[in-house]
Amino acid sequence: MQITRRNALIAGASSALFYRQPAFADDNFSGPPYADVTGQLPSLEFNMHLASTGKPVTAAHFLGHPVILYFGFTRCTDTCPLTMENAARLVKKMGPRGQDLRVLFVTIDPIHDTLPRLKNFMAQFGPPPVMDGLRGDTEHLAVFAKRFGVQYSAVENADTPDPVSKISHSMAVYGFAADGKARYILGTLASAQPDLPMVATLMTPLIKA
Repeated sequence: MQITRRNALIAGASSALFYRQPAFADDNFSGPPYADVTGQLPSLEFNMHLASTGKPVTAAHFLGHPVILYFGFTRCTDTCPLTMENAARLVKKMGPRGQDLRVLFVTIDPIHDTLPRLKNFMAQFGPPPVMDGLRGDTEHLAVFAKRFGVQYSAVENADTPDPVSKISHSMAVYGFAADGKARYILGTLASAQPDLPMVATLMTPLIKA
């Protein structure tokens, strides 16, 4: 496939940001604030368990709602909670329309992140159904991550010494329309100084009338 400037931007937005503990939010975030990936990435598709209910869930459960998707882990001390806090601030900034968003945090650390732990983590940022977590077994997680080019490394044994230092993941934040189609990579939401008005402008038209 020919590499175009547009494809290079998408690749940079989705994979250039890579988190490894310990890391700290960059006040001088230099990645693109967002990238329009309409028609460039596959639609939302997964088989996971929903943190708030513990029940199996697929992407069909979220049809009719724009989705903001992020892969991370609850033991993260900086970038993951920062991104979720920014997403929660976005929801509030959008007012009543923000209640139509679904912010989904996919754990890449299922060994540690049980459903109750994931549920408690997400409760810090807001209640379901707007803010919720997704947890799957290693096979389903690998398929889900690969679908969107998410790179990650997680421990496979609960007894691994200093496990947090061995966890890493790419930090792309994805925005999907109400029909499940990928529309944006929202790099600014992983920043210490997010452009929330811009993200609100991008996501509001995706809300199903």
